[in-house]
Amino acid sequence: MTNTRNSLLGRTADITIDRQQGSRNVGHKHVRYCVKAGYFTAQQELPREKRQMIYIMGAEDITESFSGMILGTIKRPETGQLLLVAAPEGKLFCEPQIRECLGFYERQHHSDFQFYMSIACGMILIKDYGDVIRFLLAQDRKTGKISFIKDGIRYGETEKNAAVRTVSENTGISPDVRNDFRTEYVVGTPDNRKQKTIIYLGQYKEKKLRIPEDCGFRTVNLEFEKAVKSLDDPQERILLMEAKDYYESKRKSRNNLQETQ
Repeated sequence: MTNTRNSLLGRTADITIDRQQGSRNVGHKHVRYCVKAGYFTAQQELPREKRQMIYIMGAEDITESFSGMILGTIKRPETGQLLLVAAPEGKLFCEPQIRECLGFYERQHHSDFQFYMSIACGMILIKDYGDVIRFLLAQDRKTGKISFIKDGIRYGETEKNAAVRTVSENTGISPDVRNDFRTEYVVGTPDNRKQKTIIYLGQYKEKKLRIPEDCGFRTVNLEFEKAVKSLDDPQERILLMEAKDYYESKRKSRNNLQETQ
């Protein structure tokens, strides 16, 4: 089982519930499960201690067996024990959700997590020059590919905080994100997992950026036509067009309001 840890992610299996939410942990009576737990139905004839333990998320309405997907693996370093995280088919939970839900017990083991779905947060950065708006994008130093500035979310962060932190750490910009533009999309990764990307819209005024020496990208400041053609990801091209339309509609509304006052 340990040797196939990565290959388990994204697999589906029949799972049987044997511990309900709120039940006490057998070895630690003071601990109650915050989620349901179970095992592979195919292991039903095995003694309980030999069954593969599976934490189950999103199964509030399920009481016995169901078909689920493996969304995470948890390895406890002191014992080498491997636990799984699953959810009913059709429900996907990301890294922060799983960590938050299972931290009640796994933190004391300093457990190592791996996830089927990761989450990245980033930002479309606009600089308004009055007569024209330009977009600040990231160009990978090795591949030359251009994309939005984004990075993985850290445990305990909100999605917006992660996006702001990513921009601030890599550029020195303190973006203004006082708008309600937010979008997300899910794509497959080369290792057959999923990644959810969450993008916000931010405006900035800094004239000089502070790029860390070890930063993996350089920045490019482009007008819309060139920016949309430069993006390598078709999904990001669509988002850039949506962000531009959103920003220009808000700017037009502000200008009309100022003219009437």
